[in-house]
Amino acid sequence: MPVIKGPVTQEGCLVKVSIGWNYARIRKLRRAGRPVPSQLEAMALLDTGAEITCFDSRIIEELDLPFEGAVVANAPALQDIGFASQFAASLVVLHPSGQKQEHLLVSDLPVMELPLNVLGYQVLIGRDILSQCVFLYNGFGARFALKY
Repeated sequence: MPVIKGPVTQEGCLVKVSIGWNYARIRKLRRAGRPVPSQLEAMALLDTGAEITCFDSRIIEELDLPFEGAVVANAPALQDIGFASQFAASLVVLHPSGQKQEHLLVSDLPVMELPLNVLGYQVLIGRDILSQCVFLYNGFGARFALKY
């Protein structure tokens, strides 16, 4: 079972991720002979208080992610309850070893758009992904571990 360990920083528990289009849409692009957008690397906050994974608006624009509709959003750090856009994406939590078999891959993931960059990270990993992991938070030692 792969494990990512790291420090708890002032921003929280951060991991490096690679994000892009979801695999179903990539297959459609390839079948149509169209180019597949490159993936982007970003910093992500592990957040057990978030129900759904969220991407910063700039990342969504840069990747030109496919729009899937609007969802109700409750993001106390950014806004009250309101509506946010939802997009189809993929996400890879990059293991520090760099070995592909150690990465955590989520190939088809609905994500919500929020202005996260103002908070110091570009991606917020919510319980939709964390529910597939063991997340250990050591407040006294200022360390975390993510097993998957």
